[in-house]
Amino acid sequence: MHMVKDIKSMSYTDFVGFVNQTNVPPGSFDTITRWLVNSFVDVNSHIVEIACTTGFSVSEISKIAHCTGEGVDISTLSVTSAIQNNLNNKNLVFHVQDATQFKPHKKATHVVVGAALGFFPDPQKMINQLISFFDNEGYILASPFYVNGQIPQQLLQEAEQVLGITPTQISYKQVMNLYKDFQITYENRSHIVQETDEEISHYCKSTIERAAELRSIRDENTLKIMYDRLYQIRDVTNRLRPFQEYSVLILRYKKNEFGKRFVELF
Repeated sequence: MHMVKDIKSMSYTDFVGFVNQTNVPPGSFDTITRWLVNSFVDVNSHIVEIACTTGFSVSEISKIAHCTGEGVDISTLSVTSAIQNNLNNKNLVFHVQDATQFKPHKKATHVVVGAALGFFPDPQKMINQLISFFDNEGYILASPFYVNGQIPQQLLQEAEQVLGITPTQISYKQVMNLYKDFQITYENRSHIVQETDEEISHYCKSTIERAAELRSIRDENTLKIMYDRLYQIRDVTNRLRPFQEYSVLILRYKKNEFGKRFVELF
């Protein structure tokens, strides 16, 4: 009973870590591939992922490019899962820390922000922190959501209750304004196709079965609570999809040109 209460009361990020959810950026594997190919990641790269949760992005990039990387997240449970997921990859290090206070072990060539930047209380302050990770230049790898219509208030309230954060409600231009000081070297705007109930159920079942093995949980009631909460998360995010799109971005930082624009956008 104590575990059930803990599962129900966990923050969203702690629950993600507890069930070891593979927490992907918008676009999942497709986004990772676009970042890898178009930002020239290689064996000499050093990747830093902020708000890494269970470490999917930095882990995938490191495995494919055989490069080093670091992940940082404020959730101990998420970082613990990230470490467990990467026990065989000695190129990766994970930290429990507020990303706004974080300093990587070595200068980064690439910083993964995914869709996380807009959820920091002061995105501009976070950008200033991110560019301190670089020497004179580097790449920001982002995949922000933006809205293509007004999200119903009831759905927003439900999402905030389930996720613990308010979903993005800003337009494409408003999102891109966050990155106005960088050079846009790659962009791909994408629509999102909703998943079916069967697809969501298959995902949740697979994830909870893996979590049960990882956490040595056999109690059926506890597993049902875990499944139901994960399904609730996936269901509400799926119902947001008709109002959302996302853009896969590669943004180049050059110290001597940051804050200026000498090249047309298109």
